[in-house]
Amino acid sequence: MRRTGFIIAAITAIGTGAGGLAAGGEDAAIPPEEWRAMAVGKTVYYAIDGTYFGREYYWPDRDMVTFQHASGRCVEGRWTYEDSVYCFYFDRPNCFAHVRRGGGIVIVPRDSSDPADEQDVMQIVPVAFSCTPGLTS
Repeated sequence: MRRTGFIIAAITAIGTGAGGLAAGGEDAAIPPEEWRAMAVGKTVYYAIDGTYFGREYYWPDRDMVTFQHASGRCVEGRWTYEDSVYCFYFDRPNCFAHVRRGGGIVIVPRDSSDPADEQDVMQIVPVAFSCTPGLTS
């Protein structure tokens, strides 16, 4: 699926032991304290419809992220939580609900009602990544 702009996402419980089904199979919002515990100091990998979309590192001791799209393009920005949504600020705000669904975490964009725009987390790893170009000779 071709997508315009960057959609910045959240994290999942895959591999962290924080997963679980919401009562009755419905979405259950993830509170900011839990979000921070899962995300800070880690890189989160995202997929849309099963296809790798990008990865994002949550910096310790500050509300900053570095997002790298599957194309390789990187952006840095800040994130906030207010009124039950997580917003990421790059060239414009991108806001999402982060919810538990079906044993994982789904990122639901606030500016779209299309389920095809939802993001799933593939994995979380406890390391940062670099967006700087490699050495050339």
